[in-house]
Amino acid sequence: MKYPLLVLDALFFLLALYFTWESIREDEPRAPKIGAGLAILSLIIAGFVLWVPAARWIFVLCFALGILTLILLAIPTKPDARALQGAQGLLVSEAVRHDERDISFARQRSIPPETKYYDEYYKKLHPEKEEWDAKRRKKGLLGNPGSIDKGYRPNVAMMAASFDMPNFLGPFADAVPGPESPPSEIAPQKATEIVKNLARQLGADMVGICKVNPNWIYSHRGEIFYDKWDDWGKEIKPEDLPPYAVVMLTEMKDNCVRSAPHTPSVAESARNYGRGAYLSTVLAWWFTHMGYRGVAQHSRRYDIALPPLAVDAGLGEIGRLGYLMAPKFGPRIRIFATLTDMPLIPDKPISIGVDEFCKHCKKCAESCPSKSIPMGDKVIYNGALKWKLNADSCFDFWSKVGTDCSICMAICPYSRPDTPLHRVVRWYVARSSAARKFFPLIDNLLYGRKWHPKPVPAWLDYPKGKEAKKESYGLGKSNNFG
Repeated sequence: MKYPLLVLDALFFLLALYFTWESIREDEPRAPKIGAGLAILSLIIAGFVLWVPAARWIFVLCFALGILTLILLAIPTKPDARALQGAQGLLVSEAVRHDERDISFARQRSIPPETKYYDEYYKKLHPEKEEWDAKRRKKGLLGNPGSIDKGYRPNVAMMAASFDMPNFLGPFADAVPGPESPPSEIAPQKATEIVKNLARQLGADMVGICKVNPNWIYSHRGEIFYDKWDDWGKEIKPEDLPPYAVVMLTEMKDNCVRSAPHTPSVAESARNYGRGAYLSTVLAWWFTHMGYRGVAQHSRRYDIALPPLAVDAGLGEIGRLGYLMAPKFGPRIRIFATLTDMPLIPDKPISIGVDEFCKHCKKCAESCPSKSIPMGDKVIYNGALKWKLNADSCFDFWSKVGTDCSICMAICPYSRPDTPLHRVVRWYVARSSAARKFFPLIDNLLYGRKWHPKPVPAWLDYPKGKEAKKESYGLGKSNNFG
C-alpha cells in the first residue's frame, strides 16, 4: 500500500507544481498560493505515508474519492439538442429580424440631429429613446478615448490606427465579378478546402461555413458610412445577399484582455477589427476573381448579425454575456464573415456545454460595472430565447472609461489561455452536465469571483498612481472609434 500511495502522491505533487507554474504565468494573484499550498500538502502526505502507517487508509480513501470524482465528471451526458440545431434552436416563436437602426452604435453614429433621419427615428419610430441617446451623443461613443488611463497616448493611438483599417477597406466590401470573370467550375468540397485554408493563411484563428439564415439578416440599414445616406432605413432583402457565409474568428490575446477595462484591452480589440476587415475583404475579392460575389462583413459593413451566424457555422455557442463562446478562446474573439454565392459545404453546429455552464457561473454578470448583463434566466426577445443585455447602459460605461470595457470577457472562465490545464477542464465541461455545475465552483475557489486587472507586457503598460496624475496624454474626444 505504501508505494502505490507514494506514486499517487508524487503525481499529486507534480500536478500541484504544474498548476502553480501555469497560474504564475497567467499572473493570477490567488491561484499560485493555492497551488503552492497543495504542493506542500502533498509533501506532508508523503511524510505520513512513510512514517505513520495507521494514517495510510485515510489517504487511500482521499485519493480514491478524488479519482472517483474525476471519473464521474467524465461520464458523458446528452449534448444540448438546441445547440446542435444552431441559432435556430433558440427560436421559440416566429423570428423578428433585428432593425440595424435600433443598435446603439447606429443610433449614435448614424442619426445626426436636425436631419430627416433624426425626425424619422425619434419622432415616428422610437421617441422613448431620444432623451437617453441625446445625453450619450454629447459624450461621444468612447467619451474621451482612454480616459481611464488619462488618455495614455501610445495605446490610444494603437486603437485609432487599427480602427482606421476598416475605414480604408469599407468601400471595397461588396466585390462583384465582371463579365471577364466567369464562375469557376470548382467542386464544393475542393472550394471549401481552399477557402478554409486561405482564411487561416490570411490570419483567421478559426473558420466555419454555413448557409445564411434569413432570420439573422438585419431588416433595415441603420449604420451609414461614406455619406451613403440614401441607404438609411432601406430594407435589406435576404434574396439580395449571397446564400453562403464563411465565418472567421480572430483571437484577442489574453495578455492584453487581462488589463480590462484599461487601454491595452481596447487596443487589442481594435487590432482585431483591423485584422477582420482585412481578412473578410481579401476573401471577398478572392471570390470575385473566382467568378463569384463576395460581401465582407466587418465594422464598416454589416448586413447580418454575426454571433448567430458563427453558431450556425459550428464555431461555438452564445454565452450569458452575449458573446460567442469559442471552444479554444471562449469570448476572447472577434467575428467576421464573407458572404458568397460560391457553393460550399456547410459545417454543423456544436454543443460545448456553454448554456448550462453559464446558468451556474454568472461571473460576468456579477462583475459587470454597469450591471448590463442579466443575473436571471433567459427571456424571449425577437422570438429567440436569450440572455438580453442592456446595450445602452453598457455603452454608457464605455463613455466613462474611454474603452470598450471587456471586463466580462476577461473574467469569463472560458477565456483562460489555451493551455493543457484549461483544455482538460473544457473537455470535461463539453462532455458532462455534472462538470458544468462543478467547475464554476472550482473556478471561484481558485481564481475568486471579483475582477482585478492584471499586468500587461511592459511596452503596453499605462501610467498608474502618481505617474498617471502627472500628465494627460489624450488625443481628444472622438465619436469615430469602433
